[in-house]
Amino acid sequence: MKPPGNKRDILICLVLILFVIIIYWQAKDFKFVYYDDGTYVAERAHVMAGLTWDGFKWALTATEAGFWHPLTWLSLMIDRELFGNNPGGYHWTNVILHILNTLLLFLFLKRAAKVPIRSAIVALFFAIHPLHVESVAWLSQRKDLLCTFFGFSSLMAYVYYSESPHWRRYSVVLVLFILGLMSKPMIVTFPFVMLLMDYWPLQRMMMKGAAGNGIVTNAQELCTGRRPFGALLLEKLPLVVLSVIASVLVIFTEHKVQALTDLKVLSITDRFANALVSYVKYIAMMFWPANLTFYYPHPVTTPLAQVTGALLLLAVITAIIMLIWRRKRYLFTGWFWYVGTLVPVIGLIQVGPHAMADRYTYVPLIGLFIIIVWGASDLAARWQSGRLLLWVLLIVTTGSLSVVSWWQVSYWRNSVTLFEHALKIIPENYIALNNLGQYYITNGAYDKGLAYMNSAIQVKPKFGPLYYNVGLAMYGRRDYGKAIQYFKKAEQMTFVDDENRRMLGDCYRLMGEWRQAVDIYEKALEINIENVSARYGMALALMEMERKDEADKELRKTLLADPHHLSARKILMLLALKRGDMTTVVTEGQKAVANGSADAEVHKMMKYAVGETTGMDKDAFPVHPSKDNGSENKQK
Repeated sequence: MKPPGNKRDILICLVLILFVIIIYWQAKDFKFVYYDDGTYVAERAHVMAGLTWDGFKWALTATEAGFWHPLTWLSLMIDRELFGNNPGGYHWTNVILHILNTLLLFLFLKRAAKVPIRSAIVALFFAIHPLHVESVAWLSQRKDLLCTFFGFSSLMAYVYYSESPHWRRYSVVLVLFILGLMSKPMIVTFPFVMLLMDYWPLQRMMMKGAAGNGIVTNAQELCTGRRPFGALLLEKLPLVVLSVIASVLVIFTEHKVQALTDLKVLSITDRFANALVSYVKYIAMMFWPANLTFYYPHPVTTPLAQVTGALLLLAVITAIIMLIWRRKRYLFTGWFWYVGTLVPVIGLIQVGPHAMADRYTYVPLIGLFIIIVWGASDLAARWQSGRLLLWVLLIVTTGSLSVVSWWQVSYWRNSVTLFEHALKIIPENYIALNNLGQYYITNGAYDKGLAYMNSAIQVKPKFGPLYYNVGLAMYGRRDYGKAIQYFKKAEQMTFVDDENRRMLGDCYRLMGEWRQAVDIYEKALEINIENVSARYGMALALMEMERKDEADKELRKTLLADPHHLSARKILMLLALKRGDMTTVVTEGQKAVANGSADAEVHKMMKYAVGETTGMDKDAFPVHPSKDNGSENKQK
């Protein structure tokens, strides 16, 4: 006896939740990894400050990470408020978002297609597939999960709108879509997905075809609520306009942070070749998810045989689908869902040095899952024992995928487990060598870190960030002369980066070459005016040059960008003490107390300023800017 609809749906949702929890439960103990997690959390002052008004205003305009995604920043700030410095809490938020995305996929597909069990199996594959582990276990992919949450919500709202079109329902679709774009512009293809859904499973599209003796009339079509293709396309126009704006914006922001690969480095031909091969590789990895890693180096030149084979295979699949698309409509929607939603990340506009990435399949694989589930169900219906065989295959597949995913999740436990696993898969993975070297250098194991860096340089001698990280090791050893050589070498390798210049400035400052340091800091700020460490370093150098008014100005700018910068606050208070400006001492001290950054020295200076401390001269608070190394060094 089948359970009633509502009880059945609740049971399905509970099963889906259970699978996700079993696979990802271990994430609660995971750490931040040396792969963008610093950029998004640990080294991002506004995020580390928690949910503040200043942080909210910053999030609305920030593009430092290459995207305009204010909702992603705000979600991380909320995590900071909830979990503090515990990375496990941030990871668990990702898991919760994956659960919500899984449930939304099931619910909107079930309502659209009116086939609960098939919809549930598609959602199950989405929940447990190893290719989706990267999107969930990697903290920095919060943006993918959040934009998918709002994207799926917009699809659910669109299904409701299709049942009874009204501007109020359409406005809900529009708002949810905008929220998705504000999380990450990955969902720019969703207007296209909605158009595919109009064809199947919603069947809103007016089709001319055989029905009995011939033609279905327009009147008959209109009675069923179907509309011409042009009308449905026009209906999506506001969404398309938003997608175009978001696409242009992301190209601008990625170019701003120098993340776009130049055509001189990777030609159009090479990009198309890699795109074709990647389409096929993703399909192969879906069926056989082995040797998955966080980074796949770009081959630059793809073998002609691979390109030709991929092109032929894709052409054959597309041709077959176009021949039978009227009889098996799910094939058309599923295939072009896969092909279409991959377009923004297939590498035609190349961001970063990778050839492909597991995370890019988070939404596109749904199209293939639809083809597999609906296709297998149709095939099983053709013979008597087909249904039983199908359930056996489902159980085996579910068990296998769950086990592989559990292991894949475990590799994301920390930087060492992630990068060592990657090197087992691809020994010459220079990004893994670089990042593992970063980890050891940051933790003081310079010899071990430099060994990995040197191995990476042998693989990719013209990759600028490698020289930057060797420079950090030399800086950590206080060998500032050698550090300068490597920071300069990094810039020669087209690594024009604000942090590289900031560290170069720090080296000059600590060697007593203050004028040179100020010049370098100014160049760092030309790249990123919000580089707090560069501005603070410049203030210290200006103080050494006795340009204290200018130093005071830079310290105030530092605190405007990062109100929790205690060193800048204390030096500003010390300068005020030296010139007898007790009002500024008290005012700045109160600000530090208010935001929780004040320490014993702050309170001591405040007491002196208001006359509570007697028998102590203001020279008891010496200023030694040359001994201040600034904030933490950021890894690349």
